[in-house]
Amino acid sequence: MKSKELYTLRQQLVSGITRAIGHPARIAILEYVSEKGECYFGDVESEVPLAKATISRHLSDLRNAGLVKTETAGPRTRIWIHKQNWEFARNVFNDFFSENFENIKAE
Repeated sequence: MKSKELYTLRQQLVSGITRAIGHPARIAILEYVSEKGECYFGDVESEVPLAKATISRHLSDLRNAGLVKTETAGPRTRIWIHKQNWEFARNVFNDFFSENFENIKAE
């Protein structure tokens, strides 16, 4: 049995999203892009104090998780939040925390 078969689709989605946002640099990138609405790679590079290759890798992780979209035209890469997937992620987390909150015991 494959390990993916052991978990529900929702469990896999929550895991994928948390993995994508599990680094402070990716949080910084998401905050910057969402604040701007859309921006270019060079804008992110000037805002986030990391090497170009490192930022590129983090953007790739965010894109693979479906949280951002990118479009390259010549030397410029435009970046924006994937609104539909962002809303989906927000709903998944709201549901996850709401459903499990009732079972948490007070200390």
